[in-house]
Amino acid sequence: MKIRYVILLLLVLAVASPAMSKDNFVDPYKGYDETLYMDMELNDNIMSPNVRKEEHSSIKAHMNRLAQDLARKYTVDMVRDDEVILITIPSDELFLPNDTLLAPSAPARLSPIVSLLRDPEMMKMVYAIHTDNTGSPNYNMYLSHERNNSLYDWLLDNISEDQIVIPYEFGDTEPMVPNDTRDGRAENRRVEFYLIPGPKMITLAHKGLLK
Repeated sequence: MKIRYVILLLLVLAVASPAMSKDNFVDPYKGYDETLYMDMELNDNIMSPNVRKEEHSSIKAHMNRLAQDLARKYTVDMVRDDEVILITIPSDELFLPNDTLLAPSAPARLSPIVSLLRDPEMMKMVYAIHTDNTGSPNYNMYLSHERNNSLYDWLLDNISEDQIVIPYEFGDTEPMVPNDTRDGRAENRRVEFYLIPGPKMITLAHKGLLK
C-alpha cells in the first residue's frame, strides 16, 4: 500500500512541477519586441535567442546542411557553436565603387539568401555593412548608412514583412585585416549576413521535426 502511495505521489509531483515535467519548452521568441532587438549590440543579437541543449543538436545539423549548400556560392562560416550561419559578400559584388545604390547584378547575388527567407519564422537575419578606410571616418559611416538604406529597401521589397531583419552600419571601424594594401582594403569592404534560428526552426527542433 505504501509503495502504491509513493508512486502516485511521484506522478502527481511530475505533473505539477515544470522542472520535473517532460516538456517545459517555451518559445524563446514569445513576447518578441522588435525595438529590443534593434537596440542590441551586434554580438548580442547574434547570440539571441538562446537555444536549449535539447534543441541544439538538431538545429546544428540543419544549419550545417544549409551552410554546405551556401558554401558553393559564398564565403561561409559557422558561429555560435554551429547554430548560426555567417555569409560574407564583398561589397564590390553588391555596389559599384563609392556608390550607394545596389549594382544591377546584386539581386542575383542575393537571391540564394532571400530564398532561405521564404518562411519568415524559420530564421532571423542580421547583417552588417563595412567599408575600408579610404576617405574620412565620417564619409565611411555615411557610405555604410546609405548602402544599408539601399539594401534594406530592396530586402523589404523581396521578403515577407514578418521577416525579422536587423541591420548594422560600421563604416571602417571593424576591419578584418589591415587597410595598408589594395587586397586588404577589398577584403574589408564587405557585407556580413547572419542567419539565426527563428521561432519555427526552434519549435520544429523541439518536436523532432526539423529536417
